[in-house]
Amino acid sequence: MAMDNLLTWNDKLLTGFDEVDLQHKKLISIINDVHTAMNAPAADYAKGMAKALKRLTDYTYYHFDEEEKFMRANNYPDIDAHRKEHQAFIEKVSNQIKTLTQANPEDGFIFYRFLGTWLLNHIAKSDKAWADYISTKKQS
Repeated sequence: MAMDNLLTWNDKLLTGFDEVDLQHKKLISIINDVHTAMNAPAADYAKGMAKALKRLTDYTYYHFDEEEKFMRANNYPDIDAHRKEHQAFIEKVSNQIKTLTQANPEDGFIFYRFLGTWLLNHIAKSDKAWADYISTKKQS
C-alpha cells in the first residue's frame, strides 16, 4: 500500500530556535527516506529500509540529546516529562525496527504514518511548550 504524501515542513512548527528548527527539518527529511524505502521495488525494500532506519535512529538520538541539553541549559521545568516522551518514542521505534526490514511495505506504511504523526504532534505541542517557556524567559 503506497503512501504518496510526504511529510512537509510547515512554518507553524517553528520553535524560534534556528538550530532546533533545522534539526526538525532534517528529521522530516529522514522520515521521508523511510517513505522512499517503503515504496521501493521489493528487491530494494530491505536494504533501503535498513539504511533509512539507521539514519533515523542515529539522528533521533542526536537530536533528542541536543534538545534535552538545551532545555537543561535554560532550566526548563518540565524536562523530565519531555525526556519521557523522547524515551517512549525511542522504545517504540526500537521495537518496530527489529522486524521492519523483513516486513512487507504495508508495515512500512503503518510505521511511516506513526513516525510522521508522532513527530509533527511532538513539535507542535511539546517542543512548542519548552520553546515558548524559554523565549518568554529570555525576554524578561
